[in-house]
Amino acid sequence: MSIRHSLPVIVIRTAIVAPLFIIGCLAIVFTQLLDVYFFRNSPSTKQAIINETKTHFVILLCGLTSIINPTKFAITIDTKSVPNSQQFHVDSQNHLHTLLQPNSVIISNHQIYTDWLFLWFLTYTSNLSNAVHIILKDLSKLPVLGYGMKNFNFLFLSRKWEHDKVVLTNQLLEIDANARGHGPANGYRLLSSTDKEVKKWPQGVDDSKIWPYELILFPEGTVPSDRTTKKSAEYIASKGLPPLKHVLLPRIRGLYLALQKLRNSVEVVYDVTIAYSGLKEDEYGELVFSLKNFYLRGHGPPAINYFIKGYKLSEIPLGEEALDSTVEASDEDLQRFEDWLLKIWYEKDKLMDNFYKTGEWGVKSNERETKLIVGDFKLKSPLEFLKPYLVLLTVLLLSYTFLSLAYRFAIGRG
Repeated sequence: MSIRHSLPVIVIRTAIVAPLFIIGCLAIVFTQLLDVYFFRNSPSTKQAIINETKTHFVILLCGLTSIINPTKFAITIDTKSVPNSQQFHVDSQNHLHTLLQPNSVIISNHQIYTDWLFLWFLTYTSNLSNAVHIILKDLSKLPVLGYGMKNFNFLFLSRKWEHDKVVLTNQLLEIDANARGHGPANGYRLLSSTDKEVKKWPQGVDDSKIWPYELILFPEGTVPSDRTTKKSAEYIASKGLPPLKHVLLPRIRGLYLALQKLRNSVEVVYDVTIAYSGLKEDEYGELVFSLKNFYLRGHGPPAINYFIKGYKLSEIPLGEEALDSTVEASDEDLQRFEDWLLKIWYEKDKLMDNFYKTGEWGVKSNERETKLIVGDFKLKSPLEFLKPYLVLLTVLLLSYTFLSLAYRFAIGRG
């Protein structure tokens, strides 16, 4: 057993990491509270600070995660489809540098509960961690974290589509409006609308102050397990489709809605296939790299492996649905989109099969031009880890200084 996994190390590490995490989260939310109060009449400043706390949160999580589970990031890029792929590189200190496009949607298969964190780290390597929005199950009621994530404008799902489609539509249209410079982050107001459920924002683009986004979502909706794999296999069989071995059948409505509502601003859709070294093809990631194993015992993957492709919006069949409504797409439009997404997912399954058998993606050079970069999962600088705490520490220091001076003044007068 490695010394990292011994009981004394686990106890000491947890005693250090847990308080750092709790205080860091409190510090980030404290920054948000100050921001919301003092800049409530300055929407651009308020949004800029909220966005900065997004970066603080991913710095906090990635910094602590890299201490608990130091690992490698191996990214294979399809150079023909991924814009700026020549700019993806690793520097002399083994830091990853990528150049993702702003106003992008990132889709991926779902393996473990920390997938979203590693994708967020990917945007961090492109200096876009402050622009991230994630579609995930409702975590808004979590103490402290829930409030922070609501300020991040994360998109929470209740798993009830009639409710979710209205909530998602409004949040997506707001994200799109901000990306065009015509949203609430710039002080724009809603337009009148015939649909009482849906908010309507001004059209057009104001390049003077835009707020880009990186939307992360997992079309499968959950991670593979005995239950979800069986349920997916039964549904696949009922539709007469070939079986999937390593991924779940994707759900189409959430992704279709997202691309529909963002089609005025989205520049590229990144398709990421995730595989974790150390995971066998007959194992479930949620068990091997569970949150308990990962963060308490320090059992994480030796490497995080990505295969990234890119799609222009013009390559994706989206139909002609009105942008500012919750009207369901026609069956024909949904079927064309489902066919497109299923093709991608069966390609993922093949890539995963190759990876489990050989440790490589198995892409032939005559079929696709690729580029591999391997770097460390770590912050750009150890000093960055101080950022989440700076506002709270500054306020505490100023308060201490003020109280000390007041006390001395009172003693002097006495």
